[in-house]
Amino acid sequence: MASPTRARLLPREDRHRIQLSLTTLSYAKCGSGEPLIIVPATISRIDDWLPFIHFVGQRYETYFFELPGHGGSTPFATAYSSDLVAETIEQLMDALGLHRVTLMAFSFGGVLALKTLRRLGDRISRVVMLSPFVARAGLRHNPVKLGAVKAAVRSTGHRLGRAAWLKIMRDPHAVDSFVWFATTVGKYETTADLRERLLAFSDSAFDTLSAQVREILSTDAADLAGPYPQPCFFGMSARDPLLDYDTSFRFVTENFANLTVETWDFDYHCPREPFTFDQLNRDYAQLLTVFDD
Repeated sequence: MASPTRARLLPREDRHRIQLSLTTLSYAKCGSGEPLIIVPATISRIDDWLPFIHFVGQRYETYFFELPGHGGSTPFATAYSSDLVAETIEQLMDALGLHRVTLMAFSFGGVLALKTLRRLGDRISRVVMLSPFVARAGLRHNPVKLGAVKAAVRSTGHRLGRAAWLKIMRDPHAVDSFVWFATTVGKYETTADLRERLLAFSDSAFDTLSAQVREILSTDAADLAGPYPQPCFFGMSARDPLLDYDTSFRFVTENFANLTVETWDFDYHCPREPFTFDQLNRDYAQLLTVFDD
C-alpha cells in the first residue's frame, strides 16, 4: 500500500460554526473535489484529526465536525443518540448544499456512518470503513471486563451516579484511576491525551460520551444492517485488540456487495502516536484513489 515519497503541499483547513435546528455545529473544511464527510468517533476533536483532514483534503472537499456536546459543538436539546447525529449530518449537508457525499468513518464512528447511510440512502455515494464498530458482539472483552464496563456506564444514567462521575472528572487523582480503567479494562485507545481531555470535560461532553458508550454496549448488527448498494472500502488490522476483525469483516461482506478489503497487521486499534501528514501519504495513499475508475 506504500507509495513513493515526495514533497506535498499541505492543504489549508478553514474552521466554521453553523447553526442547525438540532445543534450549533463546529466543523472544519479542507481541500476541493468531491465532498466527503469524516464521521467522528467518541471524544474526537478537530485538532486530533488535522493530519488526516489535510491528507484526505488532497483528493476530496473534506468536512470533519465535532460531535454535539463535544468541543465547539453545542449539545442536543434532548439526550444524545446516533440517530440524532445522522439527522445532524443530513441538516449539515442541506445547509451546505451538498446533495451527495462520501462517508469515511473510523472505530466507533462506524455506527454513526451506518445510521447515516440508513437514513440518507442514495445521498451517500460511497463509504470508507476503517476498523469500524458494527455490533457489540465485536467488542474484544471477556465477560468479566465487559460486565465492569457495563456497570460503570449504567451508573452514569442515574442522578447520583452521574454526580459522582462528574466529581471524579474534576479530581486529577480520580481521573488517573479512570484512565487506567478505560485503557486497561476497557481497552480504549486514543492518540489524544486522555487524562487532559477528561479533566477538561464539560458536563455535556460527559453526557455525550456516556450515551455513546451505552449505545455501543447495546447495538446489534441487525440495528445497522443493509443491504447497501454503495461501494465500500474496508480496512482493518487482523490483530486489532479492541474490535474483533472477523465480526467487522463478516458484517461488511454481508451488507456491501461492492466491497474492497485491505487487511493490515498492526497490533493496535488506534496508533499510539498520531500519523503525520507525510506518513499518511507514504503508507496510505490508496485511501485517496480506491474509488477512482
